[in-house]
Amino acid sequence: MENENQILKAALQYYDMGFSIIPIGENKRPIIAEWKSYQTTRATKEQIIKWFEQSTRVNIGIITGRISNIIVIDVDDKDADTSGLTPTAIVKTGRGFHYYYLHPGFPVSCGILRYKIDIKGDGGYVIAPPSLHASGCHYEWVCHPNDVGFADLPQWAFGEKKNIKSNQSNNIAAEHKVYEGRRNDAATRFAGKLLHGLPRENWELGWPTMQKWNQETCVPPLPESELRKTFESIAGREVSKPTANNMKRSNIVASNAVMIRFSDIQSEPLSWLWPGRIALGKLTLIVGDPCLGKSLLTTTLAAIVSKGYPFPVDNVQAPKGDVILLSAEDDAADTTKPRLEAAEADCERIHILKAVQVESSEGEQTQRMFSLKSDLAVLEKLLPSIPECRLLVIDPISAYLDGTESHNNSDVRGLLAPLAALAANYKIAIIAVSHLNKGYGGNALYRTMGSLAFVAAARAAYVVTKDENNPQRRLFLPVKNNLSRDNTGLAYSVMTAANDAPLIAWETEPVSITADEALTPIEPDQEHTATDEAVNFLRDVLAKGAMKASDVQKEARQAGISDKSLRRGREKLGIKPRKSNFTGGWEWSLTEDAQVNQDAHSIDEGTLENAGHLHNQIDTLYDDG
Repeated sequence: MENENQILKAALQYYDMGFSIIPIGENKRPIIAEWKSYQTTRATKEQIIKWFEQSTRVNIGIITGRISNIIVIDVDDKDADTSGLTPTAIVKTGRGFHYYYLHPGFPVSCGILRYKIDIKGDGGYVIAPPSLHASGCHYEWVCHPNDVGFADLPQWAFGEKKNIKSNQSNNIAAEHKVYEGRRNDAATRFAGKLLHGLPRENWELGWPTMQKWNQETCVPPLPESELRKTFESIAGREVSKPTANNMKRSNIVASNAVMIRFSDIQSEPLSWLWPGRIALGKLTLIVGDPCLGKSLLTTTLAAIVSKGYPFPVDNVQAPKGDVILLSAEDDAADTTKPRLEAAEADCERIHILKAVQVESSEGEQTQRMFSLKSDLAVLEKLLPSIPECRLLVIDPISAYLDGTESHNNSDVRGLLAPLAALAANYKIAIIAVSHLNKGYGGNALYRTMGSLAFVAAARAAYVVTKDENNPQRRLFLPVKNNLSRDNTGLAYSVMTAANDAPLIAWETEPVSITADEALTPIEPDQEHTATDEAVNFLRDVLAKGAMKASDVQKEARQAGISDKSLRRGREKLGIKPRKSNFTGGWEWSLTEDAQVNQDAHSIDEGTLENAGHLHNQIDTLYDDG
């Protein structure tokens, strides 16, 4: 808290000095999308207090130029040639220094002066003390303006910057050298120019040009993997833009195969939100019938991510971060917020995208619903202001299709491809919620409402359904997972929290029933016979003592007993899976009653044992009856 007070105190001091202040994230980028508006109008003191009180991960930015009456010369290395820099107010940065000079009264644009020396003029910004540098050091004043004031900007700065501009080539691949701190922005601009001038089907042909530009222009060159991400990010942004000159197939007179060697591709490990189940940078689908708690499930996942809680059953820590919710069906104030509070979420880290504000050519501003078809660029513009975003929930995805035919494979694929690219570029997990169609049983892959392209585009898909034997019990089961081995499912019940909001209570053990089995009802006589066969089988194989659960399941399949029947038989016999030791696998064994009583009923199992951060709250619910 002490450091937060120092940051806020310093920000208010800079405000009193006449500077235009903005909040800056750990990636040196403004954390507000509208930061450029503060190049012409200063934020109020109340706005500054709000920015710097609400976040614990914020640095101070000062807008340079006429609005703050300063120009800053950024020396990016202690060994750079600083001859000609006259004494003035100076800040020590992570690797170099910032020299603060008075604004000359006429426009001064940002640019490069010398090797590793930039000028921050109108339209730029710098990070001010006592902000934290990526190196772990704090920015600090070497010569404070209260002691030395601000000197006039040296005249030579205009001349050197002018010469650099006049020597620029018309070839965009050989503009001028770009040094650390400006390489990513320059790469983004270059990729935009490059792709905008190429037909879409030939974009991959621009990659060698991008590589050449990086080697010849950036000092040092950007890592290949980082450059590739920038290239693909701009390509995804261009795809999402509506264009008037998109070529129709009938107008194409020539086409060529686009090839890339795998030796030119940098291998990267998968990153996970929920290891083995939900990946960062990928699209995941959750489907189910109405009123089964799909939206409650996504708000629970949002709460887990916001606090970095462990995920249920697997007990692996979630990467702590921010969450964006697009919710078309639940009211934010009386439904979503109480659910988040019941799940003990950090609501400062969870954001809801309510609408998109648009302005007409006449200057009239209106708001409309977010569209996956036309507003991905808006979302991409927003994401840099939430640099620690880990999860985006779209609930339900059908509400944001904006007229796209949900049963048309090509239309759905065209809509989801840019969304998947955005997930990959920003390393966020995207969860889309959908409904089941009216199909009966069969393959669960075909039960998602709309085109099969929804399931095909998702890297993992899960179904939420009722347990046939217990209507209050919900099953969360994998339908597909292209990134990991097939996982077991999970089970949960819905409780009522102290604030009367619904609350998920996870069972502490996994479930082995498949999505296909759960969605295929069994006739009563058939169910009774299959369960009895499973009971008899379990009595036989467990008669001599405990066995590994995996071995029992393997033998059951060989005997023609389904996982669903095996689970019913296990519950009927009251078999509780247990671990033989802390690191061992699950074991099954018969109870004494089950060994002698053929009609033994299942033992009621508490669903809230070791319930993590919800343990105390749910204990209270039980105590209250």
